Amino acid sequence: MDISRIFSFSNKPLLYAFRIVLGCSIVWFTLMQIKDSKEIWAFISVIVVSDPDFDNVRSATVSRVVNTVTGCVLGLIFLYVIGAHFGSLIAAIAVAVLISTSFKNYPTSWKLAPITVAIVMITAITEQAHWKEAMGIALARTGEVLYGCLIAFLLAWLLQRFERWRERKGVE
Repeated sequence: MDISRIFSFSNKPLLYAFRIVLGCSIVWFTLMQIKDSKEIWAFISVIVVSDPDFDNVRSATVSRVVNTVTGCVLGLIFLYVIGAHFGSLIAAIAVAVLISTSFKNYPTSWKLAPITVAIVMITAITEQAHWKEAMGIALARTGEVLYGCLIAFLLAWLLQRFERWRERKGVE
C-alpha cells in the first residue's frame, strides 16, 4: 500500500499546524500573564479562525467576531430586561437565530450567535448570578474571543506577507 496516496506531508499543512500551535501558545502565555482563568475561548478562537488560506481566515474572523458580539449583546439585553430564567434564555436564542439568519450578507457560522447567548446566560441562570456578574462573564468571553481572533488573523497576515516576500526574492 502506497502511503503517499493517503497521507501528504507538504509545507502547507506544516505551516498551518505551526501557525495554530504558535497562535495557541501566544494566547496561552499572554493570558496566563494577566491571570485570565478562561483562556479556552481565545484558544478555541485561534483554532476556529485559522485556515491555510488567508481569505478564509479573514472571513472566519469577521464571522466569529460578529456572531460573538451579537450573541453577547442579546444575552445581556435579555438578562437585564427579562431576567435570568429558562424562558428568557429560549427567547434570546430564538432572537439570535432570527437575526443571524435573516440578513442576506450576515457572516457565516451564524450558530455562534445563539451559542454565545447560551454561554452568556446559562451561568446567570444555573448559579443564580446577578446580571452584573453575567455581564462580566460575557464581556470577558467576548474579549477572549476577539483576542484569539486577532492573534490568528495577525499570524496569518504575517505569514502571508513572509510567503510573498519569499516568492519575490525566489527563496525556497
